[in-house]
Amino acid sequence: MENTGDTGTQSQEELEDKITEQLGSGKNRTDVVRGLVQSGMTESEATQAVERVFSQMKKTASEEEFSGEVLVPTLLGGLIAAVLGGAIWGGIAIWTGFEIGYVAWGVGLLCGLGVVMMSQGKRGAPLQIIAVVASILGILIGKYMSFFDIVKGVVAEEKGAEAVETMSMFSMEMAQFFGQNLTTMASGFDALWIILAVYTAWSIPKASGLKI
Repeated sequence: MENTGDTGTQSQEELEDKITEQLGSGKNRTDVVRGLVQSGMTESEATQAVERVFSQMKKTASEEEFSGEVLVPTLLGGLIAAVLGGAIWGGIAIWTGFEIGYVAWGVGLLCGLGVVMMSQGKRGAPLQIIAVVASILGILIGKYMSFFDIVKGVVAEEKGAEAVETMSMFSMEMAQFFGQNLTTMASGFDALWIILAVYTAWSIPKASGLKI
């Protein structure tokens, strides 16, 4: 294919990426073809290129479309990622004595990947919501582990080691105490990393094809 103008310096891959970006942004095929023609392609070449990319995007969208049979494994993947990610973050916080913010970001990454891995290649808004909820759960798990360790330290100082032995991370009283103090534990940096974690979890399962 020989093109003139702007398209003449583009490889096939670059041209298809450009068309994909325009179609993905909601631009209709006629306008995309018109733009390519104005860049130097013939109308026939432009039409063939756009239709080829459109067909591939439509196929991808069909393959990625969410279906009910992946709901349970996807929920399971999100839950496992949340528990694992939260445990890692909480463990690091306990070991170092600091809540390292970017590890919370990693919780969002792990949850997004966990959902995608268990979805059998499906993507879309339902999976994005699951990933976001999982990332928030994972962050809460990490926070809770760190909180429990701090409370144990305070109790040990005030009442001794014997009192610590009677404490349980899984008690309803401890969970309620955590909920009552959750807002006072949060900082501006916490909010930043949580936003990044949620955004990452939301982005990973995002559909890459056309909406069908």
